[in-house]
Amino acid sequence: MRYSIKELVSLLECEVKGDLSLEYVSGLAPFFQAHEENVTFASDEKFLKKLNKTNAKVVLVPDIPLPNIGKMYLVVKENPRTLMPKLLNFFKRETKPFEKMIEDSSVIGKNVKLGPNVYVGHDVVIDDNVTIYPNVTIGEGVTIGEGSTIYSNVTVREFCKIGKNCVIQPGAVIGSDGFGFVKVGGNNTKIDQIGSVVIEDNVEIGANTTIDRGAIGDTVIKKYTKIDNLVQIAHNDIIGENCLIVSQVGIAGSVEVGNNTTLAGQVGIAGHIKIGSNVVIAAKSGVIGNVDDNQVLSGYPLMDHREDLKVKIALKKVPDLLKKVRNIEKKLQEK
Repeated sequence: MRYSIKELVSLLECEVKGDLSLEYVSGLAPFFQAHEENVTFASDEKFLKKLNKTNAKVVLVPDIPLPNIGKMYLVVKENPRTLMPKLLNFFKRETKPFEKMIEDSSVIGKNVKLGPNVYVGHDVVIDDNVTIYPNVTIGEGVTIGEGSTIYSNVTVREFCKIGKNCVIQPGAVIGSDGFGFVKVGGNNTKIDQIGSVVIEDNVEIGANTTIDRGAIGDTVIKKYTKIDNLVQIAHNDIIGENCLIVSQVGIAGSVEVGNNTTLAGQVGIAGHIKIGSNVVIAAKSGVIGNVDDNQVLSGYPLMDHREDLKVKIALKKVPDLLKKVRNIEKKLQEK
């Protein structure tokens, strides 16, 4: 795909500075993942200080002094983030209309088993030995690797990728819109989610689990990770290899989880943080900051699991301690 920079400038009503030679971009990409032919945006100091760290040749920026480093700047008078609805809608891929249960442009391999009432969208590629149970929806442009099994009532939305030998349990949703909104004129305004979901080989997704597509770029579940029922994984999360994510875990957006990490039941993780490899986080813990490798942690605030157990044991002694303090105070008053 090629998108006209001239059309983008007209849409955003911005001023062009820097390298004026470019005419087209291939799409929108996250700041640090962008390629040269992409456009990205820098809306705050974290990114504006690192303009030389993005490969994108075109960057949407606020009206501030800018370094001459061979980039084209699309300068806007307001915070670039408020233009996100327009920007993402501009780059959103249009989908084709529904025409039949198995669209003619789909490619279905050998020994594929399709249950009743399965919809297979335009340009879908299903490899050999895949089994898809009844009432599954496979959106446009999806790819499903060899030997995977998708159980009833699963939805795989457009342009998602599922690897080999994956298992998706009933009712799971892959590629739903992330929870993306921005205030425009005081109102919550939807930001189109134009990324996708990439599920690598040998991953299992539990029943009624939801994995949101990336807002820009992809949500990624790496190979051999196993996810339990009723888990929420938000947009642009990257879950490492061989992880275990237990029921009712909720992970906010743009979280990175390392390899061989276990998140026990009902763990809640705030957005935009990194959790290392070989980490275990015990049930019902709350994670609000980065976590280094090779730790066993629990509680809220999160701490070493042994220390957390000591704190919980100490809390049981608080009523007796209060009683002793009152007795001491009473004796002191009697004197």
